[in-house]
Amino acid sequence: MSCVVGIISEYNPFHNGHKYQVEQIKQAFPDSTVIAIMSGNIVQRGEFAAFDKYTRTAVALENGVDAVFEMPYPYCGSTAEIFANAGVEIAHCLGCDYLCFGTEEHELEQLENIADIIDSDTFEAELKNQMEDKTKSFVSAKTEALEKFGADIPKSSNDMLALEYIRAIKRKKSPLKCKAIKRVGAGYKDESICDIMSASAIRRHYYENGELLSVPSKDLYLRAIDGENVLDIECANKLLHQHALLSLKISSVFDSNTEIEGIIKSFSRECASGDFLEKLSSKIYTNSRLKRVLLYSIFNVKNVDLSPKYTFLLGMNSKGRELLNRVKKNQKIVVITKHSDIKKLTEESIENAEKRYE
Repeated sequence: MSCVVGIISEYNPFHNGHKYQVEQIKQAFPDSTVIAIMSGNIVQRGEFAAFDKYTRTAVALENGVDAVFEMPYPYCGSTAEIFANAGVEIAHCLGCDYLCFGTEEHELEQLENIADIIDSDTFEAELKNQMEDKTKSFVSAKTEALEKFGADIPKSSNDMLALEYIRAIKRKKSPLKCKAIKRVGAGYKDESICDIMSASAIRRHYYENGELLSVPSKDLYLRAIDGENVLDIECANKLLHQHALLSLKISSVFDSNTEIEGIIKSFSRECASGDFLEKLSSKIYTNSRLKRVLLYSIFNVKNVDLSPKYTFLLGMNSKGRELLNRVKKNQKIVVITKHSDIKKLTEESIENAEKRYE
């Protein structure tokens, strides 16, 4: 088999920028098998995906991806470090030769250098020193610690994730090689309308104007919309707002504490459901962390272990089937293609897999 190139993705939704990335991979590796390790119905910033995972899979397969595997929850809805570590683990176990990711402001060599600094003992000591100031957020402390070593922390979402992918590969001592592709079109926070818009701008424009822009295979998305297989933002916000008001267990879940519970409870009482999530903030804790904790509470996530023991196959073509057959022979990870495959899991993973199967 030709080389296998993995993309850790959310495709929320799969848009023209993602199509460009796949095309660039095909140019660099003409006979490659391209696989996506994609978030399910929850994404990394602690939100529900706009379109269901099967619609996003269908669009990816129609635009050059050969197989789509799911990054299961809670990995797909956790911190960048956990998200990256899980994605790299799955890519490694599926036999990927390359991991391809987007970058914006930093070159690959710069990110590799920052990764080496962050994982050094001297940096860890400096970070602990910065964290002694209790008024600093973790991000602020990390930024100031890096500045002591003459480096800067990536600010763009693509570069931050790229850094974590590199760190995960180094920690695992995986033979995975990195392939970086510069992002084109609008930036992450750029709300402009153009041929390659950011995913956040595409979602915002759809929910505000009912128009879906900058996506390939629009007929597949429209079919999902007609079948009401698209996220109802108002309903989701009400669900999360009500849970925040009524839940008694927010402080006991993963990555939470009594202070975080107090912040969430306070905002839930002060805000209406429509603007609760957008206003949810703190000087110490990011909006994404607070939203992730809220979802951990809904699903009662007490801990997130080091790496996923399984992945779901969401869709494939003939090249993807060839890869799947090889993966099943190697048995490095359980690939769930039908419900009976859950029996192959270790006991601690079975309950989680059964909950997420549908």
